[in-house]
Amino acid sequence: MVETLRHLRALQAFDETATHSSLSKAADTLSVTHGAISRQIKLLEQHLGVGLFHRRPNGVELTTAGERLHQSTRGAFSELRAGVRDVRRQERLQSVTVSLSTSLALKWLVPMLPSFRREHPGISLLLDTNDALVNFETSEVDVALRFSEPGWDGLHHELIKREELIVVASPSLVDKMDQPMPAKDIVRLPLLHDAFNVGWDKWAEQKDVDPQKFSSENIKYVDSAVLLEAAIDGQGVALARNLLAARDLELGRLIRLDDSAVKLDRGLYFVCRPGDQERASVRVFKKWLMSI
Repeated sequence: MVETLRHLRALQAFDETATHSSLSKAADTLSVTHGAISRQIKLLEQHLGVGLFHRRPNGVELTTAGERLHQSTRGAFSELRAGVRDVRRQERLQSVTVSLSTSLALKWLVPMLPSFRREHPGISLLLDTNDALVNFETSEVDVALRFSEPGWDGLHHELIKREELIVVASPSLVDKMDQPMPAKDIVRLPLLHDAFNVGWDKWAEQKDVDPQKFSSENIKYVDSAVLLEAAIDGQGVALARNLLAARDLELGRLIRLDDSAVKLDRGLYFVCRPGDQERASVRVFKKWLMSI
């Protein structure tokens, strides 16, 4: 006799509560009220004839029966979610969801998207400007572009571009000064610091300059795009990522003050689920990235 599976909604409420050890967190995850979760669990307990949770002051704790049930629901709902994601991805064969930092989007990828649209009008891109760690098991992100050292065990990753830091400033800041500019003159100007890519000391070592002679007008920026905007505004000299500064250099909003370059261990990487690099739309997008 086949066992009839009933109360799927109650089982989902139970699984989320067991996962978070909290009715409130389960309610937030499922976008329902605390009371709705409590009623679903009570319904399930009545149906099964056993208690599933011990109520505690700071949450809930699974009973022995609850532990046994959660061993089954944990895997079942994980498989269901994976199946739904796979179906959605198959339906989105002509689209690519890309996770990348706001700086990389603004200063590098977005200005070049018209070229991609002209070359590949049948593929749509969704840009998710978020550089938090992507969980490819639960996310609908297809590709993550990350400026980093390689370290994505179990994921497919390829180097798109190596990166270096270059000295740039607004033409208005260095008007009538000699170009290329001697290091002794550069360090007298306000220096803009990228908090993520520390490099002025390495640059000083290359140029045999004492860092103690740096201008005292130093400001640090966490966001590389904001750093470049400050430089464009004439607020100081930036030691900026070449990739992000390239378009502003091309348009004349920035100029290079010397020919130095601080090499970085990190680079721009293309990251995706194993096998997804062979999906037609993802393969086309990667090939285009490699060509620009």
